[in-house]
Amino acid sequence: MSLAKFSSDFLMESFTLVDNLFINEHLPHCSEKQIKIYLYGLYMCSMPEKMNSLDEMCATLGVSEAELLSVYTDFEDAGLCRVVSKEPLEVAYCSLKRAMQPPRKYKSEKWNDFNRELQQLFHERMLTPNEYNEYYTFLDSVKLDRDAMLMIVRYCIELKGENVRYPYILTVARNWANEGVRTVADVERKLNEYEAQSEDMRAVLSALGRKGGAELEEKQMLTKWTRSWGFTLPAVLEAAKSIKAGKTFRKLDTRLDEFYRMGVFTAEEMKEYNAHRERLQELAVKINKTIGVFYESLDHVIEVYTSPWLEKGFDEKALLTVAHYCFLSGIRTLEGMNGVVEKFYSQGLLTVDAINGFIGEQVAQDERIKKIVEATGRDRGVTASDRNFYRTWSAVWGFPDEVILIAAELSAGRSYPTSAVNRLLSEWKAQGVRTPEDARRAAAQPSDRQPARPSSAKNFEERSYTDEQIRSVMVNIDDLEDDDL
Repeated sequence: MSLAKFSSDFLMESFTLVDNLFINEHLPHCSEKQIKIYLYGLYMCSMPEKMNSLDEMCATLGVSEAELLSVYTDFEDAGLCRVVSKEPLEVAYCSLKRAMQPPRKYKSEKWNDFNRELQQLFHERMLTPNEYNEYYTFLDSVKLDRDAMLMIVRYCIELKGENVRYPYILTVARNWANEGVRTVADVERKLNEYEAQSEDMRAVLSALGRKGGAELEEKQMLTKWTRSWGFTLPAVLEAAKSIKAGKTFRKLDTRLDEFYRMGVFTAEEMKEYNAHRERLQELAVKINKTIGVFYESLDHVIEVYTSPWLEKGFDEKALLTVAHYCFLSGIRTLEGMNGVVEKFYSQGLLTVDAINGFIGEQVAQDERIKKIVEATGRDRGVTASDRNFYRTWSAVWGFPDEVILIAAELSAGRSYPTSAVNRLLSEWKAQGVRTPEDARRAAAQPSDRQPARPSSAKNFEERSYTDEQIRSVMVNIDDLEDDDL
């Protein structure tokens, strides 16, 4: 345990120093995510061990461990850090001044021609020894031809100007190498692909409301969409058209990724999908309004609730009817409504008429149950327990309402009238009572004149049952037909 340490408030009030070399040489060429990771990692270097963790960084920045490893691997290539361990991820930030010192790994004679041609591409600034070293390391690790590397550097300069830095150039070279680019011929083929799609790119830029040329990353996206994912140009343009606001290549890439996952590839399919999604959004808004909830984003609502409900076969009017009934019943959440929808689905009730018919039957049934409750001498509303008992007496035991009412009247005044009705109907079931006349005759008989029935308790004592037999009866009791009871 440390003898002394900074308090958390001291650390919060202190400063994190960022080397100007990073700002000048690397920051202009880093993505927003890379900048966040580098700065927050630099900040965490001064944090206590319990706060300096992989989970803490992932949670704060909203990134995955794989994303962190990828970014820090690029930083390692740029000399910004050293990846000490990949599992678990451990990173050591390096001194940028030391990284800028002349390289010792490579002999200058070996690279004289490459150095001269590389420097000739940059007319307005001198390359640093560290930059040369990064190119050497990359070429040795990737096995890319030097002339091919020079062509890539020239292309990046034409695209970005001479201020382009080596991290950007090496990222381009690495991406192309991953696609099999190794030689001058490979680079020429890649550049020809970009040139061939120039007309298509202008059409995409126009659809996005962009002026000027496309970035290299954007050209790579267009190649991915048309060659790897199989979208035609009209489909790409339709996807761009479907983006409502803030049209960017990133948003277009996200939209096309969604279409790719959904198996939607043509412009016509996209129009149908977008129209369907608009209907889903409109339905989601109506349902939310009906039950009294509000969500700023409807994506989750559509994915988890609205779309699955429609896939089950419910039509829009049926779902709005269910939402209305939920509101009247005090169910004011989508999850609560989902439970009701599942119950209707299990009963095969998918349309407004079917649902209204079911509700009507339930209301009529409650009215019948209400009469039975009143016949026992009580004045209260119908409960779920009442409905379950009535279902047993009527649907399972087969008694008509008239017989159940007679049993209820005979049980009036008892401390527990429902239990009395259960016992009386059970006796009548054993005696074969089925009609009101049978019930009245059975009720008129003195108890001592009623036919003697075997005692189930006595039978149980006289015969033993195995545990397996008892388990079998308990498991299968729900599967018995009404006539078997």
